[in-house]
Amino acid sequence: MQEHSSSYAMACKKCIKRWHVWFVVDSKARKHIDAMWLDFTKDPKNLCFALITDGMNPFGDFNFKHSTWAILLLLYNLTPWLVTNIFFVMLSLIILGKKSIKDTNMDTYMAPLIEELQELWRGVIAFDVSIEVGKQSFKLQGILMWTIHDFPAYGLIAGCVTKGYKGCPICGPAIVTQYSKHMKKMVYIGHRN
Repeated sequence: MQEHSSSYAMACKKCIKRWHVWFVVDSKARKHIDAMWLDFTKDPKNLCFALITDGMNPFGDFNFKHSTWAILLLLYNLTPWLVTNIFFVMLSLIILGKKSIKDTNMDTYMAPLIEELQELWRGVIAFDVSIEVGKQSFKLQGILMWTIHDFPAYGLIAGCVTKGYKGCPICGPAIVTQYSKHMKKMVYIGHRN
């Protein structure tokens, strides 16, 4: 096993062996970012985000007459115990509607957020008030490392088919499916290997 690289972890060696990824700095995605964009990783002020989506029914009656989608951003530049702290979770978008969100209109709602994330990737001028006057401005960049969501939301965010005869986005057209009359739903053959 490789040396644990996170300076944030205060765990015994047994815990580190049990969970191979302790925090984002140990993940394959972060190592890929480090290898691809050296200038981005050199500056500790640059930001790493995760986009979280979840649909809910605020009235609790389990029908599709109204739906609410919360789009959140997590900031991974913080210590692990602060990443999901309610004070640091950013509510970036709320989608309200009388009808369920469909894959045809989800991208319309997400477009302003995606444009802002792209602008942040290109870099924006920010100010650090903790240093002396004249050296306060710097170029701030951010990257969206991954998205966190359930499987139906995966279809909405990625634009993939997640239901029906071709419901596995990984297998694509090679998937073997059949309709189960007993369970009254599609069954994907060979997915529990």
